[in-house]
Amino acid sequence: MDIFLAGTPVTLAVALQDRSGNALDAESVEYRVIKQDGAEVAGRVQLEDFIPSNAEATVLVPAGLNEVAPVPADFGEADLDRYSTREVRTVELFLTLSGSGNVVTLSRSYALEPVDSLMVGLNSFQTLAQAELTALDIPALSGWALASEQEKIAALVEARVRICRLNFSLLNSNVNWGQDSLNYVPEGVYDTAYAGGNRMFLFGGNLALLTPRQFSGLPVRLRAALNKAQVAEADTILAGNDVDSKRQDGVTLETIGEVKQMYRTSKPLDLPVAKRTLRYLSLFIAFNQRIGRG
Repeated sequence: MDIFLAGTPVTLAVALQDRSGNALDAESVEYRVIKQDGAEVAGRVQLEDFIPSNAEATVLVPAGLNEVAPVPADFGEADLDRYSTREVRTVELFLTLSGSGNVVTLSRSYALEPVDSLMVGLNSFQTLAQAELTALDIPALSGWALASEQEKIAALVEARVRICRLNFSLLNSNVNWGQDSLNYVPEGVYDTAYAGGNRMFLFGGNLALLTPRQFSGLPVRLRAALNKAQVAEADTILAGNDVDSKRQDGVTLETIGEVKQMYRTSKPLDLPVAKRTLRYLSLFIAFNQRIGRG
């Protein structure tokens, strides 16, 4: 799918062909523009510049129809699934065929995104520019180095999803708070999804439940670790990691000559991220739940 900058005009040249690639002889064309949810942003109108029997129809979608609604920084937890930095527009064509007068429909979709489609706390832990800066401190990022900007963005979004599947034990660690206590906060009231105003421990360390404003309140050391982990995991996604994959499959020995493999009988620990990613987060994650004071 083609991607265009939000808030700019888009010109689409649509070939008038059926699904089998056969040319369609149209005497007139109408069109409308809809969003990804089917909501109409421009009603059905005649394509004035269309010349009968042309092989393609050219539609200019003005900039005003390509605006992407800004994501409010202070939205609540109930709205986490409502907002996105990207939107899709679909141009639907209604062709009246020459001779028969039959109407045939065609459609063409494209994506819209702002200059940086990564929003901190919504679909990423950092912007793309911050990720590029973070990458300078991480060695051997072979996949990241060769990837395009769009590939990096997609990998960063997926990396955040994977990292959010881990269980973070933020208030259970003296790394951040100085005491192994669920309600000891030496810095004072720390109002995030981990520690509310009532001093209660909430959500069991699920980062996906934080709003952007709550995410911005996390400790600096944790956010720095998340940034490195996200880039490391994005690199694994972009480069592929055959070694980790084979270890997960239980391979303990592989001989190239005459292709000999050995699998362990015990089940490996199944984690959503690569081992290198875990190393950056080792001070902040828990592999089991426990209740009470340390």
